[in-house]
Amino acid sequence: MRLDDIDSQIISMLQIDGRRSFSEIADAVGRTEVTIRRRVKRLIDEGYIKRFTVVLDPLKIGRKIRAVIRVKTAMKEAALISKKLREFHEVNEAYFLDGACGLMIMVTVDDLTELKAFLETRLGRIPGVGDTETCIVLEEIKSAF
Repeated sequence: MRLDDIDSQIISMLQIDGRRSFSEIADAVGRTEVTIRRRVKRLIDEGYIKRFTVVLDPLKIGRKIRAVIRVKTAMKEAALISKKLREFHEVNEAYFLDGACGLMIMVTVDDLTELKAFLETRLGRIPGVGDTETCIVLEEIKSAF
């Protein structure tokens, strides 16, 4: 099924505020609350909306360092690497990329000591993980969340 203009507006409004009421969305898009309720259910059922979640500010909960890490990997170990990364609480996002990019992960830690420990004793010990390049986030300019 294709998304129409109304579906796109609903999704956009829910991305900004997932707690927005169906009646508020209905008023904004010129439809009834029942119609919005049905459309959101359909968007969920068909997998367009994967989940509703809470996005925390890592700095406010004590996680002070965010870093993007590029990892050279052995592709034959991709399944094992993926499984391990899902287990690490420091990892917020992880992607296998095409070409020479390898693997990109976003981590959040308390301090540089924890980042070093993560790189050496957790990430570095996964079979198939090769060289890493770590870039510390200085400022968030735009986030999808």
